[in-house]
Amino acid sequence: MNKSRKNIWIALIVVVIAVAGFVAYRQIAANRAASESSATETAIVLRGDLSITVEAAGSLAPPTEFTLAFPVAGKIYEVLVVEGQAVKQGDVLARLEDNFQAEGDFQALFTPAGVAQADGEVARAQIALDDAKDYLIYLISWDVYYAETKLAEAQAALDAVNADPTATEDAKAAAEKNVKYAQLNLRAAQIKYVDEYCPLYFTYTWIDDVSDEEITDVLPPTAADITLARADLESARVALADAQAALEIVKAGPSALQSPLTALGKEMARLEGIRQKMENTRLTAPADGVVTALFFQAGEYANPGAPVVTLSDLAILEAEVNLDETDVVRIALGMPVVITVDAFPGVEVSGEVIAIALTANVQSGVVLYPVTVRLDPTDLPLRSGMTVNVTFTIEERKDTLIVPFRAVETEGGQAYVTRVTGSGSERVAVTLGLITDTKVEILSGIEEGDVVTVYANPVQDAELMSNPMFGGGK
Repeated sequence: MNKSRKNIWIALIVVVIAVAGFVAYRQIAANRAASESSATETAIVLRGDLSITVEAAGSLAPPTEFTLAFPVAGKIYEVLVVEGQAVKQGDVLARLEDNFQAEGDFQALFTPAGVAQADGEVARAQIALDDAKDYLIYLISWDVYYAETKLAEAQAALDAVNADPTATEDAKAAAEKNVKYAQLNLRAAQIKYVDEYCPLYFTYTWIDDVSDEEITDVLPPTAADITLARADLESARVALADAQAALEIVKAGPSALQSPLTALGKEMARLEGIRQKMENTRLTAPADGVVTALFFQAGEYANPGAPVVTLSDLAILEAEVNLDETDVVRIALGMPVVITVDAFPGVEVSGEVIAIALTANVQSGVVLYPVTVRLDPTDLPLRSGMTVNVTFTIEERKDTLIVPFRAVETEGGQAYVTRVTGSGSERVAVTLGLITDTKVEILSGIEEGDVVTVYANPVQDAELMSNPMFGGGK
């Protein structure tokens, strides 16, 4: 490239730069002129409170709500509550017709006749236990039975000593010695059983079918016979304990049979069956609350599982609202909130965030996260289902300098306001703090009492809107 052509290119570049600078200047000047021509009012720089908030709507619901139903089918005899009625735990809410017979059978357990029946079952269980014990002793001999009992006692004592962190070595040694002694006694009893007891009690004589000769032999009990006898004895022990427990319950009265029985032998199962039949034919309140819905009236037939009563704990109310993914990351558990109820305009109720969902719901393509807030106690007659608006305060400033949002202009990342002076106005660089839809916090650059221009269409860079301190608020 020759020298003259090179000079031409340099000249062209200079011209392009000059034109671009002129265009930029004209644009800035035009924006400035438009901004200045749009100045319609002024505002005084004041001190006040400023906050960034997020709002969402939801409805009230009790965290504890029971939908009660009969587990059996039947005709409803009576409904003992009305909607809005407060009830206590254990109150009867409704009855089936069969409840009267079931109640009668239940109360009969605790009459003298019922106690006598339970006492008789204990006596029969004791006889069965004695018979089972006698039969096992017959099969294995008293000596073996006694030696086995003592060995079991010695082993239990040793286990207790080993489990006791305060037990001395001497105590452990003594317990181990007792176990060994009991083992020796059992071995001696077993030898005596084979040598003496079995020949005495289990020697049989019969005539052989083939030789027609008389045969005498010792046929001791088989291992299966003894195992079955031991199992029968253990079952008899369980049955006696069951009958004794049932007797104690009927002696104590109805209050002893209000909850389901877990140890269900024959007699306890009988009591539980009577109790369960009574419970199945009446609805009782599982907790304190308010009746919020009734689905049946007296005389109507209810199928098993059909809702009859809804019971709600209205002492504590919650609201679930949905926040988008940009807002949900700005709140936290325990954050205080302000709740307003549509039914009570102008009244605010405090509360706090108690749950933030980890997974989102997508509604019409929008990602939303359920957030649960709990209301603080209030005297307002709130009801489940009422519409509420929840305000989350993300950030807050107290007693800070505030100007209208439209008083701030930005250029090249720097914020400015136009301060009105006695002789005109001047453009002042300022540092911004919190920014809401309508107000801006000023950290430096102007003072309280200054007068600034408010523009109808201020010149603002996109950076102002993307400021991390920006958000809806008041």
